[in-house]
Amino acid sequence: MTPINDAQNSRPLWARLGLPERENLMRDCVLITTLLKGLTLINHEAAGQKPGATKASGLTCNINGIPLQERARYGHLVEALRHAIQKRRELSDGFALLMDTKQIDTGQLAEWIELERQCCPFFEFEIRWTRQNGAVWLNLSGPEGAKDFILDEFGWR
Repeated sequence: MTPINDAQNSRPLWARLGLPERENLMRDCVLITTLLKGLTLINHEAAGQKPGATKASGLTCNINGIPLQERARYGHLVEALRHAIQKRRELSDGFALLMDTKQIDTGQLAEWIELERQCCPFFEFEIRWTRQNGAVWLNLSGPEGAKDFILDEFGWR
């Protein structure tokens, strides 16, 4: 057992751990943070990707969540979805969208949801088929701010 008063234990914790003196610690933390941010931006540029976009609501869409090889398909599905919306109803936390299944079939709709969940995990999705092969509705909702996010993303303002 090591005595409490020995020279090793009487040194400050930062010195025992090999950390710089306190007055240099803040400068070093700023330097490290700046370098890491720069490396992150370089990584995004090298991959041809943009960092996630944050909306005023604080919700973040991270396109990097969708694998690079699936992004072209995702873009195609987004366009099909936009053209397929026949009607929209406002919900308390999002929108109900009446879908034209000639523009996007239900399999493609489910595929879009699977990809969208990877970049915007805060959304909640529900596909509703009405009786007798009737209308297909997509409910798109989420936490506070999701409605504004949807309005912006779909250009409905």
